[in-house]
Amino acid sequence: MTTSTISRLPASTGLAWVREGWRLFMLAPIPWTGMTALVFLALMAVAMLPLIGGMLAHVASPFIVAGYLAASRAGQRGEPVTFLYLGAGVREGRNTLLTIGLAYMLATLVIFKLVGFLTGGDLEALLRQAQNPVALTPEQAEAMLGGALSALMLGTLLFAPLLMATWFSPGLVLFEGFPAGRAMWWSLWACAVNWRPILAYSAILALGGMVAVVIPFGLGLLVFLPWTLTSTYAAYADIFPATPESEPEPEPEPS
Repeated sequence: MTTSTISRLPASTGLAWVREGWRLFMLAPIPWTGMTALVFLALMAVAMLPLIGGMLAHVASPFIVAGYLAASRAGQRGEPVTFLYLGAGVREGRNTLLTIGLAYMLATLVIFKLVGFLTGGDLEALLRQAQNPVALTPEQAEAMLGGALSALMLGTLLFAPLLMATWFSPGLVLFEGFPAGRAMWWSLWACAVNWRPILAYSAILALGGMVAVVIPFGLGLLVFLPWTLTSTYAAYADIFPATPESEPEPEPEPS
């Protein structure tokens, strides 16, 4: 199978991706939540490494996405969803996914530095503090809000194309064998021409994410993360329809 086109879809398709993602999740909810718990534990262990923990998590992200996409394709085909799919990116396209992960890490570092230079705000610290607003004193909250708006606006503007370029690129590497640059460009272009369904999809998932984070002990995230990635596979399958390779013409029979 080779991808040769990018579909341009209506805004209503965003809801269809969410529904299909939920259907894929419900086909095997226990394996999906188990895989996600394992990923959380691995990322927590990596984050504890001094200096390089956060950077390694960025590098690993394309491999994680590739594993979930491979498991989603298996579930869609009626095959069992297992932990083994988490290694799909290591088995296939390893060097290309590593290149994408390194590009994502370096771009993230550049964006943080650029936002700090232009606005004076520490975007990384703002994001970290926003994850635990209860721990902030009134003075810290006031200071954060005072410098947060410009930093967050610029950070959003700069991160948007990076996220668009890396959203579908693991799937294009894993399923289509694209090189890193081509995969990131196709992902960026596909998101740009399908901004309407992607905007609707993102808005729906944002609401789901707000519900997930208030469920105690991270149980909501154990459902929300795989649902996000199964619906990402649904979006990938719609936007990048696979066209069968042309079959060779039969040889003429000898007269």
